[in-house]
Amino acid sequence: SGEEQSPRLFQFHKDGFLVLEQFFSAEECDSMRSQIQRIVAEMEVPPHCRTAFSTKEEEQLQAQGSSDYFLTSGDKIRFFFEKGVLDEKGNFLVPKEKSVSKIGHALHAYDPVFKQITHSPKVQELGRKLGLERPVVVQSMYIFKSLLAVTPHQDATFLHTEPLGRILGFWIALEDATQENGCLWFIPGSHTNGIARRMVRAASGASTCVEFVGSEPAYDDKQFLPMPISKGGLILIHGEVVHKSELNSSESSRHAFTFHVMEAKGTTWSKENWLQPTPELPFPSLYT
Repeated sequence: SGEEQSPRLFQFHKDGFLVLEQFFSAEECDSMRSQIQRIVAEMEVPPHCRTAFSTKEEEQLQAQGSSDYFLTSGDKIRFFFEKGVLDEKGNFLVPKEKSVSKIGHALHAYDPVFKQITHSPKVQELGRKLGLERPVVVQSMYIFKSLLAVTPHQDATFLHTEPLGRILGFWIALEDATQENGCLWFIPGSHTNGIARRMVRAASGASTCVEFVGSEPAYDDKQFLPMPISKGGLILIHGEVVHKSELNSSESSRHAFTFHVMEAKGTTWSKENWLQPTPELPFPSLYT
């Protein structure tokens, strides 16, 4: 059915994103949500979130602990917390499930439910329709989206390849995403101008684990279009399209599962990316 797909593919290449409603069933969404509830129920607070710090040196150690925890999360299932939800001893100040902002970055590899979704026949078929020859999964994240806005960005800033244009995000709404609860906004066509900045691993011994090269331009708010989507919908996101999400001003949460795929054929993954494949977890093929 290549013919009927072509208008949508044309739309994707023109806009840099594509909204596909009802891609996953309600049951599939609910299985992801209940699996994440189990994972959170068993969650241990990482050591670097637990210590009460006093001296500058100890604060630096804590910052180093946080950056190591992040930098080595590519082949693990790890927890990233909202600000202010833990006291200095690592005790929860809010309900546990409201404390986590996201879980990453290897759910697709190590959790059976998320692995099945990531490699589901529908996703593989979509990859083939997009003409991906050797797609590999580089990372995944479960996003809780409690409050915060996400500033305008391009995914290729964080996941850099040579050449560009080889990164594709799959963003799955596990609940309705509306303007009130923080749906995604895009600048259509903004994927054709390269990338504004790159996040690279800092030199060892630097005070931060990553640094930015280049600067994010000031985007015109009027250029962004909101893309609300119902539970089970999938948004395909070109690695260079500019997108953001606003504050969640509602009472309802906005859970999403997202993963990124790279076309590995003829592509070099940057050695400077924060995320690196490991001997334990080389980037797995999307196609099974």
